[in-house]
Amino acid sequence: MKQPIHTDILCVGAGVASLATALALLRTLKAQAKGSLPRVTIIDKGRNVGSHVLSGAVIDMSGFEGLLTEEEVSKMPVEARVSTEAFHMLFNATSAMKIPWVPPLMQAHGYPVGSLTKLTQYLAQLCEKEGAEVYTGFAATELIENNKGRVIGVKIGDKGLDRDGKPKCNYTPGEEIYAKAVVLGEGACGILTDKLIARKGLQGQRGQSYAVGIKEVIEVPANESRVGEIAHTFGYPADWSTYGGGFVYHVSPTQVMICYAYALDYAHPEIDPHLLFRKFKAHPVMAEHIKGGKAVAYGAKVIPEGGYYSVPQVVADGALIVGDGAGLVDTLRIKGIHIAAQSGRAAAETLAECWNKDDFSFEALKPYGERLKQTEGWKQLKRVKNVRAPFSTNLVLGVMSAGCAWATFGKFPFWQVPMAPDHEEMLPLKGGRLPEPESVEAGPTSPDRLTDVFMSGTIHDEDQPCHLKILDRKRCDECIKLYGAPCQRFCPAEVYRLEDGHIHVDFSNCLHCKTCQIKDPFQNIEWTFPQGGDGPRYTRM
Repeated sequence: MKQPIHTDILCVGAGVASLATALALLRTLKAQAKGSLPRVTIIDKGRNVGSHVLSGAVIDMSGFEGLLTEEEVSKMPVEARVSTEAFHMLFNATSAMKIPWVPPLMQAHGYPVGSLTKLTQYLAQLCEKEGAEVYTGFAATELIENNKGRVIGVKIGDKGLDRDGKPKCNYTPGEEIYAKAVVLGEGACGILTDKLIARKGLQGQRGQSYAVGIKEVIEVPANESRVGEIAHTFGYPADWSTYGGGFVYHVSPTQVMICYAYALDYAHPEIDPHLLFRKFKAHPVMAEHIKGGKAVAYGAKVIPEGGYYSVPQVVADGALIVGDGAGLVDTLRIKGIHIAAQSGRAAAETLAECWNKDDFSFEALKPYGERLKQTEGWKQLKRVKNVRAPFSTNLVLGVMSAGCAWATFGKFPFWQVPMAPDHEEMLPLKGGRLPEPESVEAGPTSPDRLTDVFMSGTIHDEDQPCHLKILDRKRCDECIKLYGAPCQRFCPAEVYRLEDGHIHVDFSNCLHCKTCQIKDPFQNIEWTFPQGGDGPRYTRM
């Protein structure tokens, strides 16, 4: 049994929200110069900081005002700045309309464009300079609570177990880390975060909704004139009752980032988001941006889209929830980095008060929730609080509703538009059978799924317990009959395969996006943690 580790503030996940919390906390207390500084520890399950993060990313810098100095802002790993913007409505596989103007809330002229992987690595370096400790390859698998139900730490997963759960020669038991306060910055669909929300009854006014975002980096023939050019789309290949859209960013003379996001409340079980991504790239509007190129990097991640009404209570006894784990994403702009940073600063201000008073009680932590509501990011969430839900009914209705919501500062619609959980929206197969599968010609800019998975760098020790648990194999049989085994299509990494009437799980392909746990119509898949350090190894996402 390892000796427990004791720290003062423990941040779980090395994303923007956690890193902003640590950085702002240490800088605030240093500026106050009232006494000793807390021990601040940041842990992440990825092999390196940034290995498991993915975003566009056109960065709204408002989240970093007051957090970074001018010199630090100038040294941020920015690859380009937005110079030219376009917005397209895609009608079908060949036709489109360029919107004459970019909607005001979508405008990003002058915004920096870069890799979230590199941004988090940069922020982690700043945190370490301030005295924070950053540890990677640490998968926090359980929250530790005392006998009063207060969160007092986390349990790190064991390493070196074989596929049957028995210790191998390199077995290392997981540590227990204890802290005065735990900051949960796991990102969207965080396992510890969701368990805490369920156990403590912290749910928002409605459940969270998600989209899966699939992204590639494509190397193209050099063209200096296009650096900073970006384009956003909505419509095709989504149907008229599903929320979906994409983007393309020219981040260097030879590099383009392209992504397609598809809402997981879709109805038709034959939907394959990776195939939609390939169809999106084949559209003439998108194909022109990546002509002559070659895909060199790949990743996928879920995006919390529920918005204002889906944000949970963000304070529990001993714990704070920050960033995407709290659903803090502007669902109209599909931006969350700046709000994540603002939530981190709000958490830091609260923790600084707690440290100065030596009081980390629930009452002392509660002001974080009020501080969060004073941020500009929260005001943005409120303004677009009903934007996402109408898209579940009809694309045209959604666009009209979004315009009304923005124009009335969120006052219209006047009621809370309901949304069902994503997994409940799937309909049985028409006629009990799948339609003939569509195909897209493979090529350098349109690799197949397994080639994409290879480019993600994902690696898992295959002699360990499978971290994707199918809870009841009999339910799989029902799912195959009713829905045609949708797991083999909604997974962007080909983890699930239907062979001889049975589902096989290739967990070594997993990108840790958690689409399967969200969309499975029977809620029969449980995503658990593989050993720390396993999973994707993103370098440019």
